[in-house]
Amino acid sequence: MAQRRHLARAALTAAAATACLAFGSPALATDPAGNNGTVKIDNFDVDNHNDPNIANRPHVGCDFQVRFFNFDEGQTAKITFTIHPPSGSGEEVIPSETKTISTTPAGGGSKDEDAVFTYHVSDWDLTSYKEQPKQGYHVKLTITSAGVPGGVKHKVFWVPKCTTPTTPSTPPGTPTTPPTGSTPPGGSVSPSAGGGSGGGNGDNGGSLPITGVAATSIALGGLVLIGGGVVLMTLRRRRDKITFTS
Repeated sequence: MAQRRHLARAALTAAAATACLAFGSPALATDPAGNNGTVKIDNFDVDNHNDPNIANRPHVGCDFQVRFFNFDEGQTAKITFTIHPPSGSGEEVIPSETKTISTTPAGGGSKDEDAVFTYHVSDWDLTSYKEQPKQGYHVKLTITSAGVPGGVKHKVFWVPKCTTPTTPSTPPGTPTTPPTGSTPPGGSVSPSAGGGSGGGNGDNGGSLPITGVAATSIALGGLVLIGGGVVLMTLRRRRDKITFTS
């Protein structure tokens, strides 16, 4: 009898342990306590974002990314960039912003990449800060998650001097059209100048301007006609005078 009781108790204990494991398993998938995530600075468009070492790059180009790994589901963070000594004394280089940095439970470690945000140094005004000849500008990234134990993380890194390219009003290579009525380079005259509709033989209905040798010939012809008219009038007056005297 006693042996049966011991067996029954053992069975109940095993059942209770199994139930505890069954109910405890979901808890393993929940987010662990604290700010267990990792933040890394990376160059823009790197070859492999699945790097198991989650490499942090302290020197980046004009475009770079901030990568978040293994943060809790639904966790948000305030992202702040400040100028760091020796380049400056802690002023914000761009306004802070709060973003959701994870939409999945933590637990994947280096393979659990939650969010990636891209930034452009050309959008920052760094003209009042000290540029190091070989390093550039020293910047500090601060990640703050309110209400999370250990919810502050930092990264310092260097960025180069970057300027926003000026977009020309006329794209390079775009042909330009001379203003109406102007003479194109080379001094040639458009066949349609003067408003006439040109034919195949170059006859524009007399609308082309008369220039060069043609204009000189007409002027000389006009002078000859005027001179001839004066001579004829003089001869006629003499003839009339002689007739009247006779």
